[in-house]
Amino acid sequence: MAEDRPKIPMELKRAVLVEAGHRCAIATCRQTPVDLAHIEPWTKVQEHTFDNLIALCPTCHRRFDRGEIDRKAMLQYKANLEILNSRYSDTERQFLKVCAQNWEEFRRKHLHPGVTLDEFREGRVVSLGSMRIHTDMWWLLSNLLDDGIVTLGDDLPGLFEKGGVTSVSLTDKGCSLIGRVVDAEPI
Repeated sequence: MAEDRPKIPMELKRAVLVEAGHRCAIATCRQTPVDLAHIEPWTKVQEHTFDNLIALCPTCHRRFDRGEIDRKAMLQYKANLEILNSRYSDTERQFLKVCAQNWEEFRRKHLHPGVTLDEFREGRVVSLGSMRIHTDMWWLLSNLLDDGIVTLGDDLPGLFEKGGVTSVSLTDKGCSLIGRVVDAEPI
């Protein structure tokens, strides 16, 4: 840090860290610990602002500084954080994070052009886009359900029947959301 560069005020630092859940803001990373990075370089803007700061793990911060992650993607990660944080609960964001990480890992390991997001969603690949939950816990994903991002399985005997399990799967809309999050596109 340049000697004439002022420290980021504690309240601002706290707000940026809370926005990202004290984790890396890149949806497929989410590692800790984190640094605060300027999206537009400090040398250009000469100020610390909430809209220009983002939480990144040291690895993603170095990748951003080297240009491996471009500024446009970083701006989109920041914008997507705001949307996801304002709409979905921690549990729902965790579900989306796991789906995004699974899809990204699968794409890295299997450069198979025939695999589609539909196959990912339907679990034909390796159940990367679905999981099982207790039937009486459906409400934890109620915003994702309301928005058509996930669907509950047909094996649900009755929404309020206790003790059963059902599958939760990404819909086409959910797969599209995951793809946009992973690829740093607007959601």
